[in-house]
Amino acid sequence: MDEDSAETLAVGVVRLDRSGTIVAANRWFSDWAGADDVVGRSIDEFLVHSHEDLLPADATLGPWLMLHARERDRAVMMTRQRRGTGEVLMLAEASERFRALIDLRRRYALADRTRTRLEIVMDSSVAFSTASTERSLAEILVDTTARAYRAEESTVLLRNPDGTSRIAAGPDVLRGRIDVDALIAMVAAPRRVVKVVGESEGERLIPGLGAAMRAADVRAFIAAPLHHEEVDFGSFISWFHHERTFDDEAAPLAEALAGQAAQALATLRLQARLAHAATHDEVTGLPNRRVLEGQMDEVLGGRGCAVLFIDLDDFKHVNDLFGHHAGDRMLRDVGRRLLTAVRASDLVARYGGDEFVVVCEVGEPSDAVEIAERILDVFRAESTGSAALSASIGIAVASSGSELVADQLIRRADLAMYRAKTAGGNRIVLEQV
Repeated sequence: MDEDSAETLAVGVVRLDRSGTIVAANRWFSDWAGADDVVGRSIDEFLVHSHEDLLPADATLGPWLMLHARERDRAVMMTRQRRGTGEVLMLAEASERFRALIDLRRRYALADRTRTRLEIVMDSSVAFSTASTERSLAEILVDTTARAYRAEESTVLLRNPDGTSRIAAGPDVLRGRIDVDALIAMVAAPRRVVKVVGESEGERLIPGLGAAMRAADVRAFIAAPLHHEEVDFGSFISWFHHERTFDDEAAPLAEALAGQAAQALATLRLQARLAHAATHDEVTGLPNRRVLEGQMDEVLGGRGCAVLFIDLDDFKHVNDLFGHHAGDRMLRDVGRRLLTAVRASDLVARYGGDEFVVVCEVGEPSDAVEIAERILDVFRAESTGSAALSASIGIAVASSGSELVADQLIRRADLAMYRAKTAGGNRIVLEQV
């Protein structure tokens, strides 16, 4: 190598022997390497292959993208030529190009993740709309979030309409060490996505959470509130048992998935309320006349069916004296008492006004009379407000194989009830069909 001509070049020129030891190098390379005594040292002390290079490290001539061994943001483009038993390396400054390449790849990776996550959001929107139950919706959310974040496990926590909370789908990763309500409140109170990396961050959120994470070998998690139109339905949590960091798109993706799931959950609960309203009495919550007649058709023709037609005595007096609100309270109390007096398999329904019907399978008419007597005993046990509670009960029993339809059996029980009322009320009249 002509040392004088090499020193004038604005590129690095390095001659190596067959073992990769530097035999000679120009000033440009020494300055770039940051060492005056490069001769006699291995080239590997100064240059390393870049993982971002497009060519394999064993390509014959290059060029290769090489990085400074200590300052990995500095790069050169290197080619080599065989010279006798060694080789000559030609190096040109490429730090700016390297940084541009890194930025371009970062942008491509971001675009690829964005496209993938957009596909996940679109697919999940369709999947959520097909869910017919809260459990199926929760299972879809568990599967979707686990795939979206490549999490080992995901869990969906839901608040029930009655205020209690439960794990709707996915495992109890923390094994009960942290209360479900606390995990929901962690994201429901601030109504924001929470990204936790490490036990210390978890401990700052909920006392004891860091220890629970350590016991469950959880290294990180991301949680989002299931929130729609001022209603907090719960949350989802994706758990990681490996070291994990979150990019800027992790939270927006969680918000999108949680928002879709919460909207679908709101629709399911609205449908459930409407279905319940269509089949249940608004005041007492008992099944209404429609359910009664539909289920009676299933009972008739069995081993024997009894209808107890119950009419409260002097209910009009309660309404006139204390008002309709007091009357409604009495009706609700009657419904609760009826449920305590009958068997678990019996059907209790509000027929209309102050009339209730109990349908039950019986072997003998005496079985129905026994149930009616329990009802009167429960009514007599205590009073509602200022009024004593009593009722007239008519019983109609259809034996096994009877051809009576539901409406006929109810009508006969109604007539028996009327006879009980005209006889003074607070009694039972049985009519056997």
